[in-house]
Amino acid sequence: MRIDLLRFEVLNRTILIESPLGSADYTMAVDDVIEKYSTGDKIPFWIEVWPSAIVLAEFILGSDEFSNKKVLELGCGLGLTSVALGLKNAVLTVTDYEMMALQYARKNYIRNIGSDKNAKFVYLDWRHPTISEKFDFVIGADIIYERNLFDSLINVLKITMATESICYLADPNRSIAFEFFEILKKQNFKHEIVLRKEIDYRGSKAVVLIYKIKKLNSDL
Repeated sequence: MRIDLLRFEVLNRTILIESPLGSADYTMAVDDVIEKYSTGDKIPFWIEVWPSAIVLAEFILGSDEFSNKKVLELGCGLGLTSVALGLKNAVLTVTDYEMMALQYARKNYIRNIGSDKNAKFVYLDWRHPTISEKFDFVIGADIIYERNLFDSLINVLKITMATESICYLADPNRSIAFEFFEILKKQNFKHEIVLRKEIDYRGSKAVVLIYKIKKLNSDL
């Protein structure tokens, strides 16, 4: 069976991504596509490669800080940023709440990297985290959009970050993200914007911010 692959040129590297979307879906508005594939109250945001993932993948490939480092990815989606980390030889724990997202992310990782020997693909519910280890880096693209998950996400950062750890979160300049960072500040974290980039996305412009987060002490 022929598989249509999405092709991303990221800093002169070609990354091929398999998606459950058909070619006709790319002629539709993204909101219409999401509605088409939604069932009940289950909205499959993971089926699209969002602008934040593209910008974060480019940021990762443009840096040497991830090489051979232990990295936790939150909300992997289709795995574009996972592949970027694999190309930098990171040691990965890739997570998502959707099992199908993990399956696609793993397939896409192996397609581009050749094997998954440096990557684990793990189900993770932020509300009931099962990960207790510390990581050099924690990353996530477009994961700050539900207020009712803010406390759970911050708790995951408390569990998985040490004072020397760094978290990078990419966000499409949503106003709700500013609420998240106000809460984060009160939880003894500090943050700064390290990149602001405008990219073309489905025929329009999208602005993506990358935030760098640090934990202020180890007693959280």
